Parts: sequence; structure tokens; C-alpha cells
Amino acid sequence: MKKLVVTASIIVLILLSYFIFIPAFAGRLVIDPVLHLGLFQIHWYGVTLAAAILAAFFVIRRHAWKFGISVADIDDFSFWAVVVGLVGARLYYVIFSYDYFSQNLGEIYKIWHGGQSIYGAILAGLIVLYVYSRKKAYGFWQLFDAVALGLPLGQAIGRFGNFFNQEAYGAVTSLPWKMYVDANQQFHHPAFLYEAIWNIIIFFILFRLLGKVKSGALALSYVALYSLGRFFIEGTRVDSFFLLGFRVDQVVAFLLIVTFGWLIFLRQKAH
Repeated sequence: MKKLVVTASIIVLILLSYFIFIPAFAGRLVIDPVLHLGLFQIHWYGVTLAAAILAAFFVIRRHAWKFGISVADIDDFSFWAVVVGLVGARLYYVIFSYDYFSQNLGEIYKIWHGGQSIYGAILAGLIVLYVYSRKKAYGFWQLFDAVALGLPLGQAIGRFGNFFNQEAYGAVTSLPWKMYVDANQQFHHPAFLYEAIWNIIIFFILFRLLGKVKSGALALSYVALYSLGRFFIEGTRVDSFFLLGFRVDQVVAFLLIVTFGWLIFLRQKAH
């Protein structure tokens, strides 16, 4: 059954690449971000976001026992983590896009138009982690490790929502893997794709570390590794938040690299 699912997934990925992603990157195909079905509309961004959440959830759920956490607890925790995480991701984006949203209040809740920040989701998620773990027999780091294992895969899938919305792209380029943007009819660096690939790499790195590092090191490694990639990828984007002339997410990434890298050293040394 497992081999069948893997084979089917590979076939679907190849078909999507051949009929959708390759033509889209070449500028031969522009995908409507909304699928119109009579009275109903399906936003591809929302579908991708849902797929990302489910992928992360099933990875976390399947491996929860390795961290001493029951499946029932993961089911209970995940609901609140998703709700608070989505709110945090949107709030972070709205705060740093205040000039736009202050003039367009009706857009604040329309997350299907894009505009989610992973750092906002992480910060909100950490609050839920802390509150939830205090009521359980296991510790904060056990739960954080379990969650961190599934997050990179979810992020990798979720980034393709940016593809459908034609956002999160970099400067104009003529590279073969360029991203076509219909708004200005130019090709740009597919920054979302760079981040998706980096997240997949992190996903496999964490699996290799599973069971080989002390409690908490997996979660800390996830944040540090993600921030390392984000620091460089953010430099290619044309839609970054700026504060006092600095890219906000680059500053946040740098601070997290230093902070979480130091915490990894301290935890490993303590053990």
C-alpha cells in the first residue's frame, strides 16, 4: 500500500510538472487563482493551504509516539495550533503591510488572496505549544520536536499557493526556471520555489536527525535551518517588508539563526 501511494504521488507530480508547472514557468500558461464551478468558487491558494496543513498533520500524527505523545493529544492540539497559527500568520502580515490594509480593511480577513507569514505562524504556534504542554505529562520540547518534524513538508506544499496567486517572487530574470507574472508580463525569480525546495531539504535533514539528537535539538534545528535559507531567499524578493531600510524578515531570520543556533549548542552541552 505504501509503495502504491508513493508511486501514485510521483506520477501525479510528473503530470503536474509537465502540464502545469513547466508551461507556467515558460509563460505559456497563466492559471486563474480561482476555479469557477457555477455558484461555487474554489481558490487554489486555499486548496494548497489545506493540503499543506494536512500533510504536516499526518507526518506529526504518524511519528508522535517517537516523542512520547499520544495520537489523541496530537489531534486535540492540532486544531488549536492551526487556528492560532493562521491568525498569527495573517496578523504578522497585516501589521507589516499596515499602509495597505489601513486603507482596505475589508481585505484583512481574505486570506485566500494570499498574505501569510510563516514567522507569524511560528510565534503564535509557540504560544500554543507552551500553554498546551503545561497541561500534559510531557514537556514543551517534546511537543515542539514532534511538530517541527512535519512543518517543513507542510511549508513546502503551502508555498505553491504563492505560485497560483503569482506572489512571493524575486527580481526579473531570464533563467530557465523563471516565473512568469501576468501583472507585468515579465519573468521573475521564483522565490517561492526556492523556499519550497529548501523546506524539503530540511524535512529530510530532520528525519536523519530523528533519534540521534537530544530533546529539543530537532525543533531548534528546524527554526535555525529554515531561517538560514530564508535569510538568503528573502534577499531575492521584491515584496519584502522594510523597516528603517532593512528587510524585516531578513532581520528576524538573522536573529533566529543566532539565537536558536546558540540554544542548540547549550542544550547539547547540557546533556
